[in-house]
Amino acid sequence: MLTPLLNAFQTARKTIATSLVAGMTLLATSPSALAHPHVWIDANAEFVFENDQITAIHVHWLFDDLFSMTLIDEFDQNYDTRFFDAENIAVRDGAFNALADVSWLTHLRRNDELISFAGATDFKADITDDRRVSYDFKLMLDTPLDPAKDDISLSVYDAEYYIDIAFTQVDPVLFANTKQLSCHFEMSEDEKNRIYFDLVAPIRADLVCAGKVADSSSSGGLAPGDFVLVE
Repeated sequence: MLTPLLNAFQTARKTIATSLVAGMTLLATSPSALAHPHVWIDANAEFVFENDQITAIHVHWLFDDLFSMTLIDEFDQNYDTRFFDAENIAVRDGAFNALADVSWLTHLRRNDELISFAGATDFKADITDDRRVSYDFKLMLDTPLDPAKDDISLSVYDAEYYIDIAFTQVDPVLFANTKQLSCHFEMSEDEKNRIYFDLVAPIRADLVCAGKVADSSSSGGLAPGDFVLVE
């Protein structure tokens, strides 16, 4: 039986090469067929802050050449190597919306507990000059998260390992609209949440946020290295 992830991509896979289709047929009966991903995505994420709490994550994906070709063949109806208007809507409805069933391959945790997203907005598909398809979208949170008080981590993966999605080497995690917080991330293998029959440890980005270092010249009289406490 096809997973929700495969269902999300089934329309765009109509023109995939015969060998890839044959490999998909084996998914239900042969675990080894999953051992080698068939789609690759480079991903980065930007945490969106309001009042120094996380309210959303802006996600950017860049697909591999082969899968990009299938998306272009299926949805670029006027052959201008761009997705505009109705084409963009068709990509969203035909090859993106169903990814809600697998949390858009984006896994956010607070104190090691998975956090559900309220939904995805601002979807836009595009085609780069070298004919690779990109997705941009924003994942919204029901309740803001405070990274100064709780341990926040982010991973991107497909638990079925049909898709190999990985953080980019450059700027994998960014932060927008922080005011009194200074944030960075630390990458590690997530041994607690291994996937694909425990064979793969996803890469996890742990957020580290604290009050910004105060300016000693300010009227507050704090010395360099002192932190401003954020209530």
